[in-house]
Amino acid sequence: MAGAFLLVLTGFGAIYSYAAFAEQIAADFATDEVGVSVIYALSGASCFFVSAVSGPLADRLGPRLPATVGMALVGLGLLVAAAAGSLVEIYAGYGLLIGVGTGFAYVPAMAAVQRCFTAHRGLASGIAASGIGVGTALVPPAAQAFLAVVDWRATFAIFGVAAVLAGAVGAMLLEPAGRRGTRRGATARAAAELPVALRSPAFARAWIGTLLVSMPATLPQAMLAGTAREFGLPREEALGLLGLIGLGTIAGRFLIAAVSDVLGRRRTFIACCAGMAGSLCLWAGAGGAEGLQAFALVFGALQGGFVALLPAFGADSFGVRAAGGVLGMLYTSRGVALLLAPPALAAAALATGHAAPVLLAAGLGVLGTVLLARTPHHAPAARPRNAEGPGGRPPEPSHRVAGARPAEPW
Repeated sequence: MAGAFLLVLTGFGAIYSYAAFAEQIAADFATDEVGVSVIYALSGASCFFVSAVSGPLADRLGPRLPATVGMALVGLGLLVAAAAGSLVEIYAGYGLLIGVGTGFAYVPAMAAVQRCFTAHRGLASGIAASGIGVGTALVPPAAQAFLAVVDWRATFAIFGVAAVLAGAVGAMLLEPAGRRGTRRGATARAAAELPVALRSPAFARAWIGTLLVSMPATLPQAMLAGTAREFGLPREEALGLLGLIGLGTIAGRFLIAAVSDVLGRRRTFIACCAGMAGSLCLWAGAGGAEGLQAFALVFGALQGGFVALLPAFGADSFGVRAAGGVLGMLYTSRGVALLLAPPALAAAALATGHAAPVLLAAGLGVLGTVLLARTPHHAPAARPRNAEGPGGRPPEPSHRVAGARPAEPW
């Protein structure tokens, strides 16, 4: 868990800190809010699109190699952005390279956590994914502190070196290749199970549902600071809302994920999806700083539960043997949402104000929640009573191998 925590802190801290640099980048390259939002769309989308490659790769080679490569790409992306002479180079460095690098680390790390835990998978996922919340809470203020001393280019260079060092440590803390799910036999079974899972109607339903729920999940990091600035809040207070989201996600990933192992992971996950979409009504109806602050905390907690429990939901729904491949393909839906939603809704907000596009995203999130609630629970095939598990040991009971409690009706 420690390795996964450090990896997601580094990668998503880099992605979500873009708002701290948005105004300087826009001024230096003569662009507007929509043009700058493309940075976030590219980094987030490429992170989840590349998961379709990094997930199966981790099933075959183990998580350390893709995670190490990914963190090197995050550092390279920051260095490319530091030396950028045009907005296109910013898109390539801060957008694509950081996103691809984070994607090469995120799914392999989270899939490794799913394989290592069964009864307390929700809590383990929450602890690992809380690195995203810590990164969201700490990296933007750190960026502000550096920007008070040096410009954004020097800050990018410093962050690039730090990302490589922290990422290397995180990758080495992951489970090495050749253990648990990366054994040859398990790799072969994963390769056989993956196409079956991906062709199922249940996976199509889960993919579309995740796409729609991810629409509201993408917006606050991209648009909330802009809304606060429209209300006349100083830049520091506007960026402070992202810190509140980060604090909320930390609480959500720890508390909600822990509760999920008692109340049921699926039930808790669906509740987080519905609540996250519904919380956008607080944003749409906010009239000033207090309303936005309340939204940031509530949304952050529910988003934290959604992000923490999505890997467990995937493993509980489709099994753990091909967890990397299944999660990687499932996360491509989040990539589509991140690529489309922030620029489109930012453009709509410029034309109509923030309330209408925010409410539209909330409606899409509710529809996605319904589809996810209809995704059936994974039922592992029964094994002979005298079959041996890895290393000649008796196998664990099938409900523990699946890592799930009995199916919960919806």
